Parts: sequence; structure tokens; C-alpha cells
Amino acid sequence: MKRVILIFSVLVSIQAIAFQQEPKKEKSETLAKNGTDPVCKMTVKKGTKLVSNHKERQYGFCSKMCKESFEKHPEKFVKN
Repeated sequence: MKRVILIFSVLVSIQAIAFQQEPKKEKSETLAKNGTDPVCKMTVKKGTKLVSNHKERQYGFCSKMCKESFEKHPEKFVKN
């Protein structure tokens, strides 16, 4: 019976420690410099969170719709 209580105490302690830790935040990627949306050709300002990477290059977008179009077929919008 003492073993069960000891194991239970250890598990409760581990759980308490786990809840005290802050959850890891995902890195929020933003556009590094001003650019042009490759889909609609609108100007996109530095800092926008609507970004996508393709072939080691970062692209910014004016809207979620443009970003989704680009991510489906990036070759259609990027010159090689």
C-alpha cells in the first residue's frame, strides 16, 4: 500500500510541475522587407504575417486568399 501511495505522490508531483511550465509559443514568421504579392501584384509591407516560403525565398501576401492560391501552385506565380 505504501508503494501505491508513493507512486501516486510522484505522479501528482510530476503533473504539478508540468502545469507550471509555460507552453512553447510557435515562432511567428513575418515578412522581412517590403515586397509585392506574387499573385495579385499589390504592394505588401514589411511585417505582414501572411508569408510563405518557396525555394528558399520568402513571399508576402495581401490576403489569405492570395496566400492560399500561391501555396497550391507556386510555380504559376514565380519566375524561375
